[in-house]
Amino acid sequence: DLSHVYIIKRFDKAILIDPSHSINEIKQALTGYDLQYILLTHGHIDHTALIGQFECPIYMHKEDFELAQNDDQNGSKAIKLKRTFDLKKLDVRFLTDLQVLDFADEKIRVYHTPGHTKGGLCFLYRKELYTGDTLFKSGVGRTDLVGGSTSSLNKSLKRLFKDLPQNITLLPGHDEQSTLKDELKQNAYIQKIVSK
Repeated sequence: DLSHVYIIKRFDKAILIDPSHSINEIKQALTGYDLQYILLTHGHIDHTALIGQFECPIYMHKEDFELAQNDDQNGSKAIKLKRTFDLKKLDVRFLTDLQVLDFADEKIRVYHTPGHTKGGLCFLYRKELYTGDTLFKSGVGRTDLVGGSTSSLNKSLKRLFKDLPQNITLLPGHDEQSTLKDELKQNAYIQKIVSK
Protein backbone atom coordinates (compact mmCIF):
# COMPACT_ATOMS: atom_id res chain seq x y z
CA ASP A 1 0.00 0.00 0.00
CA LEU A 2 1.11 3.57 -0.59
CA SER A 3 2.78 5.35 2.29
CA HIS A 4 1.33 8.50 3.77
CA VAL A 5 2.63 11.85 2.57
CA TYR A 6 2.18 14.56 5.19
CA ILE A 7 2.09 18.33 4.67
CA ILE A 8 2.21 20.67 7.66
CA LYS A 9 1.08 24.23 6.96
CA ARG A 10 1.37 27.33 9.11
CA PHE A 11 0.76 30.88 7.91
CA ASP A 12 2.21 30.94 4.38
CA LYS A 13 4.80 28.24 5.09
CA ALA A 14 4.75 24.46 4.66
CA ILE A 15 6.90 21.40 5.18
CA LEU A 16 6.60 18.04 3.50
CA ILE A 17 7.17 14.67 5.16
CA ASP A 18 8.04 11.57 3.09
CA PRO A 19 6.91 12.68 -0.41
CA SER A 20 6.68 9.50 -2.45
CA HIS A 21 3.60 9.61 -4.68
CA SER A 22 0.78 11.85 -5.95
CA ILE A 23 3.02 14.68 -7.17
CA ASN A 24 0.15 16.64 -8.71
CA GLU A 25 -1.89 16.53 -5.51
CA ILE A 26 1.13 17.58 -3.44
CA LYS A 27 1.94 20.52 -5.71
CA GLN A 28 -1.69 21.59 -5.69
CA ALA A 29 -1.80 21.43 -1.88
CA LEU A 30 1.37 23.55 -1.71
CA THR A 31 0.03 26.27 -4.03
CA GLY A 32 0.42 29.61 -2.29
CA TYR A 33 2.75 28.19 0.37
CA ASP A 34 6.50 28.59 0.71
CA LEU A 35 7.93 25.06 1.08
CA GLN A 36 10.58 25.35 3.79
CA TYR A 37 12.03 21.85 3.70
CA ILE A 38 11.37 18.13 3.35
CA LEU A 39 11.68 15.71 6.27
CA LEU A 40 12.47 12.04 5.64
CA THR A 41 11.63 9.47 8.30
CA HIS A 42 13.96 6.97 6.59
CA GLY A 43 15.55 6.06 3.27
CA HIS A 44 13.16 3.55 1.72
CA ILE A 45 11.87 4.47 -1.74
CA ASP A 46 8.21 4.36 -0.71
CA HIS A 47 8.98 7.38 1.48
CA THR A 48 11.51 9.23 -0.69
CA ALA A 49 10.54 8.75 -4.35
CA LEU A 50 9.61 12.38 -5.12
CA ILE A 51 12.27 14.31 -3.24
CA GLY A 52 13.99 15.39 -6.44
CA GLN A 53 10.84 17.21 -7.58
CA PHE A 54 11.20 20.06 -5.07
CA GLU A 55 13.75 22.82 -4.62
CA CYS A 56 14.30 22.99 -0.89
CA PRO A 57 16.54 21.44 1.76
CA ILE A 58 16.01 17.76 2.54
CA TYR A 59 16.55 16.66 6.12
CA MET A 60 17.38 13.05 6.96
CA HIS A 61 19.70 10.99 9.17
CA LYS A 62 23.15 10.34 7.71
CA GLU A 63 22.84 6.61 8.49
CA ASP A 64 20.22 6.29 5.73
CA PHE A 65 22.01 8.31 3.04
CA GLU A 66 23.64 5.31 1.33
CA LEU A 67 20.53 3.18 1.80
CA ALA A 68 18.38 5.76 0.01
CA GLN A 69 20.80 5.76 -2.95
CA ASN A 70 21.08 1.97 -3.24
CA ASP A 71 18.31 0.48 -5.38
CA ASP A 72 19.13 -3.04 -4.17
CA GLN A 73 18.48 -1.97 -0.58
CA ASN A 74 15.93 0.86 -0.64
CA GLY A 75 13.02 -1.26 -1.88
CA SER A 76 13.04 0.24 -5.37
CA LYS A 77 13.29 -3.09 -7.16
CA ALA A 78 11.01 -4.95 -4.78
CA ILE A 79 8.06 -2.58 -5.23
CA LYS A 80 9.00 -1.46 -8.74
CA LEU A 81 9.20 2.22 -7.83
CA LYS A 82 12.00 3.90 -9.74
CA ARG A 83 14.44 6.21 -8.00
CA THR A 84 14.68 9.45 -9.99
CA PHE A 85 16.90 11.45 -7.62
CA ASP A 86 20.59 11.59 -6.72
CA LEU A 87 21.05 12.70 -3.13
CA LYS A 88 24.56 13.91 -3.95
CA LYS A 89 23.02 16.56 -6.22
CA LEU A 90 20.36 17.70 -3.74
CA ASP A 91 20.58 20.00 -0.72
CA VAL A 92 20.68 17.22 1.88
CA ARG A 93 21.22 18.13 5.53
CA PHE A 94 21.75 15.60 8.28
CA LEU A 95 19.75 15.56 11.48
CA THR A 96 20.85 14.37 14.91
CA ASP A 97 18.90 13.04 17.85
CA LEU A 98 16.90 15.69 19.76
CA GLN A 99 17.79 18.38 17.24
CA VAL A 100 15.14 21.10 17.03
CA LEU A 101 14.09 22.60 13.70
CA ASP A 102 12.33 25.93 13.30
CA PHE A 103 9.10 26.03 11.34
CA ALA A 104 7.19 29.30 11.03
CA ASP A 105 7.35 30.38 14.69
CA GLU A 106 7.16 26.86 16.06
CA LYS A 107 9.52 23.94 16.68
CA ILE A 108 9.88 20.39 15.39
CA ARG A 109 11.84 18.00 17.58
CA VAL A 110 13.78 15.16 15.98
CA TYR A 111 14.04 11.69 17.51
CA HIS A 112 16.56 9.23 16.09
CA THR A 113 14.70 5.91 16.21
CA PRO A 114 16.84 3.19 14.61
CA GLY A 115 15.30 -0.24 14.16
CA HIS A 116 13.40 -0.37 10.87
CA THR A 117 16.51 1.23 9.35
CA LYS A 118 19.68 2.58 10.97
CA GLY A 119 18.70 6.16 10.23
CA GLY A 120 15.04 6.04 11.20
CA LEU A 121 13.63 9.31 12.52
CA CYS A 122 10.42 10.44 14.19
CA PHE A 123 9.30 14.07 14.21
CA LEU A 124 7.33 15.75 17.00
CA TYR A 125 5.29 18.81 16.03
CA ARG A 126 2.95 20.16 18.69
CA LYS A 127 1.25 16.97 19.92
CA GLU A 128 1.70 15.01 16.70
CA LEU A 129 4.41 12.38 16.27
CA TYR A 130 5.26 11.43 12.68
CA THR A 131 6.70 7.94 13.01
CA GLY A 132 7.40 6.72 9.48
CA ASP A 133 7.80 2.94 9.69
CA THR A 134 8.92 2.85 13.33
CA LEU A 135 5.48 2.56 14.94
CA PHE A 136 2.02 1.83 13.53
CA LYS A 137 -1.48 1.46 14.90
CA SER A 138 -1.40 -2.02 16.47
CA GLY A 139 2.02 -2.76 14.99
CA VAL A 140 5.68 -1.81 14.62
CA GLY A 141 8.16 -1.57 11.77
CA ARG A 142 9.71 -4.70 10.32
CA THR A 143 13.37 -5.29 11.09
CA ASP A 144 14.31 -7.95 8.52
CA LEU A 145 15.48 -5.51 5.82
CA VAL A 146 18.97 -4.03 5.34
CA GLY A 147 19.92 -1.98 8.41
CA GLY A 148 17.07 -3.38 10.47
CA SER A 149 17.57 -4.39 14.10
CA THR A 150 14.96 -5.71 16.52
CA SER A 151 16.99 -4.73 19.59
CA SER A 152 17.46 -1.18 18.24
CA LEU A 153 13.75 -0.90 17.43
CA ASN A 154 12.80 -2.05 20.91
CA LYS A 155 15.09 0.57 22.48
CA SER A 156 13.69 3.28 20.21
CA LEU A 157 10.08 2.39 21.00
CA LYS A 158 10.69 2.08 24.73
CA ARG A 159 12.25 5.52 24.75
CA LEU A 160 9.38 7.16 22.83
CA PHE A 161 6.83 5.78 25.29
CA LYS A 162 8.99 6.81 28.25
CA ASP A 163 9.78 10.34 27.06
CA LEU A 164 6.51 11.45 25.48
CA PRO A 165 3.06 12.07 27.00
CA GLN A 166 0.37 9.53 26.21
CA ASN A 167 -1.95 12.07 24.56
CA ILE A 168 0.43 12.38 21.60
CA THR A 169 -1.24 11.62 18.26
CA LEU A 170 0.61 9.00 16.25
CA LEU A 171 0.84 9.68 12.49
CA PRO A 172 2.52 6.64 10.93
CA GLY A 173 3.88 6.02 7.46
CA HIS A 174 1.13 3.50 6.70
CA ASP A 175 -2.35 2.67 7.98
CA GLU A 176 -4.47 4.69 10.39
CA GLN A 177 -3.46 7.19 13.02
CA SER A 178 -3.60 6.39 16.73
CA THR A 179 -2.33 7.77 20.03
CA LEU A 180 0.46 6.61 22.29
CA LYS A 181 -2.19 5.93 24.95
CA ASP A 182 -4.17 3.66 22.62
CA GLU A 183 -1.05 1.79 21.56
CA LEU A 184 -0.24 1.07 25.20
CA LYS A 185 -3.72 -0.47 25.45
CA GLN A 186 -4.02 -2.36 22.15
CA ASN A 187 -0.52 -2.98 20.76
CA ALA A 188 0.73 -6.29 22.17
CA TYR A 189 4.27 -5.65 20.95
CA ILE A 190 4.42 -2.30 22.75
CA GLN A 191 2.93 -3.76 25.93
CA LYS A 192 5.63 -6.42 25.95
CA ILE A 193 8.64 -4.13 25.50
CA VAL A 194 7.43 -1.24 27.67
CA SER A 195 6.79 -3.58 30.61
CA LYS A 196 10.37 -4.90 30.53
